[in-house]
Amino acid sequence: MDRMDAVLEELERAAATGLIPPGSTVLLAVSGGADSMALLHGAAESAPRTGWRLSVGHVHHGWRGRAADRDLAFVADHARRLRLAFASRRRDARRAASELGLSPEAGARHVRYAALADMASANGASRIATAHQREDAIESHAIAVERSGGLAGLAGPRERREDGVVRPLLSVSRTQILAFLATRGLGFRRDASNGDLRLTRNRVRRALAAAPEETLAAMAREVARLSVERTRLDRDCARVLADVRAAGGAVIADAETLARCPEQLQRVALERLAAAFARPGRAPMTGREREQIRELLASGRDFRFEAGRHIRFERRGRDLRVGPRTSSIRAAVYHRPARTATEAEAGEGAP
Repeated sequence: MDRMDAVLEELERAAATGLIPPGSTVLLAVSGGADSMALLHGAAESAPRTGWRLSVGHVHHGWRGRAADRDLAFVADHARRLRLAFASRRRDARRAASELGLSPEAGARHVRYAALADMASANGASRIATAHQREDAIESHAIAVERSGGLAGLAGPRERREDGVVRPLLSVSRTQILAFLATRGLGFRRDASNGDLRLTRNRVRRALAAAPEETLAAMAREVARLSVERTRLDRDCARVLADVRAAGGAVIADAETLARCPEQLQRVALERLAAAFARPGRAPMTGREREQIRELLASGRDFRFEAGRHIRFERRGRDLRVGPRTSSIRAAVYHRPARTATEAEAGEGAP
């Protein structure tokens, strides 16, 4: 198969590897942009061979006025022509961002995934396929580098998430996306807000647009390498946390086991323990807080530490208890270590 049809090649790889198993019921997240239109039509072409049962989901974020209304109508029309079930949800992304104290980008992402999960549930879909592609992964990596982020951000968007979200086009370039659409005479919608350079991703995207293909390909290889490393750490983390138990609205892990883990594995494990208690759309802790907790574990002493004044880490003997802070009064920290060289590391982020 010609790499001009990289979209079809990657979708069929997704079926072969079990990313989207044959016969799966799949909700396609379609905004109307070039990437998602390639996902929509590529999946529809692949369905007779893969047995996928497809439906289309669109999220109206409550901004861009009539342009967003036209996006919705555009996607609905393509779903109708392909004879696929269509669903949409309207959400107020600006309001959500304000109420949750998030950036506009993070607010939109929060409501988008919540709305997609709602539509997937209503359609009985076991997978939600999004159209993130190679340049999206490179942008996420570049943003993480700029913010001194950890492995989770540097490795870009995950191909597979625990909530059923999958991203089968991560190795397909923007050029290949456009070629796929051009050979089929397919149009797409352009989002004017992509030109707003106040948004971090747009600014990074503009800078990368001038980079030669050799540079982008090298960055993509680095993202792929880091993604493999992240997957290995995730597997090791599942082993380390296998004996974690729930108690009184918190989770309890073995502090001594965590203290003996390699640094990167400690970081992943601490974030995994705290993730369930994080505020919507926010990382459970900053990089600085994570390094402070690591030093506390290494000390071997009992401690109490609160990340973001919201999540409490408390060690008593071998037990490390992680859960929400229940008191309205900030509790004392038994010990706060000296500033470390890694305290400047920022929290993780993902699209």
